[in-house]
Amino acid sequence: MHRRHALLILMLCLAPLLVACGHPWKTTRQAVPNPFYGKGRFAVVPMAFHGTMVGDITEADWMADKDAEQRQSWQEDKSAINEQFAEALMAETASEDAVVVRAVSAADAPFFIRANVTSYEPGVFTGVFNRPTVIKATVQLTDPAGTVFDEVLIETAAPASLFNPSSGGRARTAAKELGKLAGMYVLHRVRGDD
Repeated sequence: MHRRHALLILMLCLAPLLVACGHPWKTTRQAVPNPFYGKGRFAVVPMAFHGTMVGDITEADWMADKDAEQRQSWQEDKSAINEQFAEALMAETASEDAVVVRAVSAADAPFFIRANVTSYEPGVFTGVFNRPTVIKATVQLTDPAGTVFDEVLIETAAPASLFNPSSGGRARTAAKELGKLAGMYVLHRVRGDD
């Protein structure tokens, strides 16, 4: 009887660790058989912001009450999000197994990586009340024509702190993590780690 209780207690203690052992992405579509296995050349397309929700409202509604300087700042943040994502993705996949280049033409690679930011929470830093910046994106692995083979959902967050008080800085940090996780997924598929 004591052994059974000890085993139950051990299982309850380890359960949270086992739950956290899954992948850091949610797979919504995955081609079978795996078309990427052993074929590690990809081109990354500039990140899209189609239908992006900012907090609980559309990006257009969020921009409606911003002045010209704030609109320009958001465009700069979007460019930086794209750049951080692409750089981290290329760095994460740089190995014998895979190479990711920037997409210039359909001839760049047999497979393309397309990311769309579906949700952006700018976060808040006040020193007393802080909320992280969160980016949610859909990442697709496609052929050059855009036919989707795989699709994953990835969410990243960057905490608001004295060391990262600006929403733009946190967005860049979250985008870098997003690129790293997308790169991990690409390697996962190229290596056949199912």
